[in-house]
Amino acid sequence: QYDVVATVSDGTQVKFLKGSLSTAGRKPKLYMQHDATQIIGQVSERVDTGDAMMFVATVSATRLGDEALVLASDGTISEVSVGVAPTKFKFDEAGVMLIEAADWLELSLVSQPAFAGSVITQVAASIPQTEPQIELNEVIPTQEKIMSEVTAAAPVPTPEVITPTAPIFA
Repeated sequence: QYDVVATVSDGTQVKFLKGSLSTAGRKPKLYMQHDATQIIGQVSERVDTGDAMMFVATVSATRLGDEALVLASDGTISEVSVGVAPTKFKFDEAGVMLIEAADWLELSLVSQPAFAGSVITQVAASIPQTEPQIELNEVIPTQEKIMSEVTAAAPVPTPEVITPTAPIFA
């Protein structure tokens, strides 16, 4: 949200002014808890509404990405936080950093955001799946029939003979 004062992790009070984050340029990376060693994806869309910066992020199909999706889906982690490098800023008389422009480097899923309004509003899976077309009055095979067809067609494995050898160290 723009024009809201928050205290960031180093204790500095900051306010992002309207238009301070760009929707163009390099896509910000998506991290867990601002930890660059825990990259989980990237921001794929940015929309400046005038009052706030909205985003869509793509989570990579990795173990860490899967864990992040579970935590976001069940609400355990429900907020985000931006990581920026301010390029144009000034301080007001109260000592608040007013960010007029910044390079948006990363977005993190976090348990404690600096800005209270930085919430995840939706978690959705987008794995393309095609549903088989079923015509009316079509006979659909049962699980047992499918299993028996698969087992009947599967070759019978032959036992493997293992000859012990000395270990090799590379």
